[in-house]
Amino acid sequence: MRNLTPLRTNNEEKLGLLNEAIQSFNGAALKFGKYYQELEQRVRELDIELKYKNQALEKNLKEKEEARDYLHSILESLSTGVIVVDLEGRITSFNHAAEEITGFTSERVIGKKFSRFFNFECFLNMGLDLKHMDRIESTTQFETEICRKEKGTQYISISISPVKNSQKRNAGTVLTLQDITIIKSLEERANRAGRLAAMGEMAARIAHEIRNPLGSIELFASLLRRDLEGSGQLKELAEHISSGVQCLNNIVSNMLLFIKPQQKPEFQVFDIHDPLNDSLFFSSHMIKTNDMIEVITKYSSLPLKVYGDLELLKQAALNLVLNAIQAMPKGGTLSISTREIGGHKDSSMAEIKFVDTGTGIASSDLSKIFDPFFSTKERGTGLGLAIVHNIIKLHGGTIDIHSSEGEGTVCTITLPLWNGNAKEQNSELFGKRSKIIC
Repeated sequence: MRNLTPLRTNNEEKLGLLNEAIQSFNGAALKFGKYYQELEQRVRELDIELKYKNQALEKNLKEKEEARDYLHSILESLSTGVIVVDLEGRITSFNHAAEEITGFTSERVIGKKFSRFFNFECFLNMGLDLKHMDRIESTTQFETEICRKEKGTQYISISISPVKNSQKRNAGTVLTLQDITIIKSLEERANRAGRLAAMGEMAARIAHEIRNPLGSIELFASLLRRDLEGSGQLKELAEHISSGVQCLNNIVSNMLLFIKPQQKPEFQVFDIHDPLNDSLFFSSHMIKTNDMIEVITKYSSLPLKVYGDLELLKQAALNLVLNAIQAMPKGGTLSISTREIGGHKDSSMAEIKFVDTGTGIASSDLSKIFDPFFSTKERGTGLGLAIVHNIIKLHGGTIDIHSSEGEGTVCTITLPLWNGNAKEQNSELFGKRSKIIC
């Protein structure tokens, strides 16, 4: 019988090793299982942490987007134009007000060179070179003009400032544009009122000084004319003297009318169309003599009640109609239109426009047309528009004239509409009158 002891011993050793391997594997599996559980737990914790981080990031991004949108809304709501230019001279921001002022759209200019759309000439007088944005170190302000076909000349106040980054280095330039056309218009009206007041005071003194010797000359001329009855040519010379005196007296009377109406204003409520129609009636003979002149009326369908002196407003309207007719010696069209503007009971105004297609006014003369004694007519006294100006101011209104030589004239008048309170409007009108009429 063979000896099986060595074989059994060998198998037992192998089994032992196998058991040890299995136990070692089981131990490693337990450790891996534990590690896996810990890893799963860590992954869950990281998922939760990542979830919170993502939520915080989303919230932060949302807040930043809301802040950006809010700032963008503020920028777009500003009445001041804002243009941001980077160091390469490219436009990076262009708000709605800048579009309104310049006439360019943001889609057209964003990303483009500033010099492509804007003329550097308006900056040259300030010693600025916008081609080198990084050299602008301090804020500079100045005024310039922008001429647009649809809006005419606009007066713009421009402020140029450097944009600094977090390291206090130049990151570009911001330009702010403010339309000051209305302010310039108000300044011109104030200057005009000041000139009229000063010249009116001087004219009053001159008028009174002239009238005294004129009366004596007229008296002596009439006596001389009587004594020269039947003397033929000598009497004719005396009549020339009398005629010249009457002409001078007429000029002086107009001067005094400019300074102060001879009759006390009689305020009443009436439709503004009444003095307009009367002025056309009284000027109809001049219109008929020139059959090439056409008068078109475009009145408001509703009455426009104003509180004022009917005769004075009739005189103002007649002066404007006659000016328009005289400006169209070769014929043309005079349009008179009315409408209500404002839309609020306490601030509603009647707007009256006189538009002619006449010879127009030279740009160099526009600032002087309301000055007493300024006239472009050979026989004009230069007091017509000055008187109209004072009559309109007496009624608390405004008058503006826009014209181009050879292209006609637009005269726009605004008058306060009747608010139903005579005491209140009397207070307003005569309070203003005391500052305008000497």
